[in-house]
Amino acid sequence: MLQKYNSLPYNQDTAPCLCRVRQSASAKGVRKMRATIKDVAKECGVSVSAVSMALSDKPSRISEDTRQKVREAAARLNYHPNRAALSLVNRKSRMIGIVMNDVRNTHIAALFMAVNRELSGTGYSLISHILEERTQDAGLKLINQIASENVAALVWARPLETDKQEELSNLRKNVEGLGIPVITMDDYGFDCPGADVCFDYRQGGFLATRHLLELGHRRIGCLAGDQFYYVTQERIEGYRQALEEFGVPYDEKLVYYGDYSMDSGYEAFSYLMGQRVSAIFSSNDEMAFGIYRAARNYRIRIPKDISLVGFDNVPFADIMETPLTTVRVPSVEMGSFIGRALIELLGESENTERKKVFYKPDLLRRGSAVEREL
Repeated sequence: MLQKYNSLPYNQDTAPCLCRVRQSASAKGVRKMRATIKDVAKECGVSVSAVSMALSDKPSRISEDTRQKVREAAARLNYHPNRAALSLVNRKSRMIGIVMNDVRNTHIAALFMAVNRELSGTGYSLISHILEERTQDAGLKLINQIASENVAALVWARPLETDKQEELSNLRKNVEGLGIPVITMDDYGFDCPGADVCFDYRQGGFLATRHLLELGHRRIGCLAGDQFYYVTQERIEGYRQALEEFGVPYDEKLVYYGDYSMDSGYEAFSYLMGQRVSAIFSSNDEMAFGIYRAARNYRIRIPKDISLVGFDNVPFADIMETPLTTVRVPSVEMGSFIGRALIELLGESENTERKKVFYKPDLLRRGSAVEREL
């Protein structure tokens, strides 16, 4: 049998494949298992509970010499504590949930990067959820999922909707039923420990529109976001307030509802130009960028042919060929505050009084809005 096997012709195509199989099997046999807390305890000659206390940042009866010995052994064995398991043992989670409806907007991204920076080194990690659907069932399903994740706190950053008062009441009951601190980006009316971190969108809309009015524009288009969001209605109220101050009638035909995306800004451009506007107030910079793109395609010049003011002051607003005049939303400052508030809420403090913080807008004058030519 052996002689017959050796007389088989050598197959150049299959030989490398057989070699790879043998190599893989060999590698599988020597693969190291991940180090456990028991391995560290055995290495140091101490108990598992002593290792747990030594690796904790909290004060304990473990001596500094033992603590250092355990940490060196953990580093040598490449041991990392299982945070999920620790949260089950200690009944204290190290996860913080975040609920939002969109992560594409650079304003939202900057805000949550700031939150993450504040939490860095604290042992807490962020777990994000995207809730795009506007149904009550979708919200309830997500809240149930968050409950199963045993998070220590929640940042509810999904925009408040103005047309669903009954669902808002149910949302309050279910979120407060989680029994954890909750931080919101709108005033949802929660009574649980946490904070409402709000921005004066109405004043921002007012400043943007008043600037265009002061430049001599009277037919000003308003590129709004989702019409069911409270923040959208607040921007429009600011727009209306500025018009009223200058004696300019509000015309609903000059309001175009987009969805805060660049594409909706692009789609809005031809409609607003068809309404013979001389200027546009865009409810965010993303939609304003869509206006830039459409204007370039139509060979319409900003600001010579049309003036434009945005909202947010995202990182790219001032590097356009014609820098965008915009309302500054202090995204980084707001995110940093949220991160610090979370650390405080999850600390030893017994202060459970809910806070409300209100940020004010600034208008950044750049090159995209100029005096109207008569």
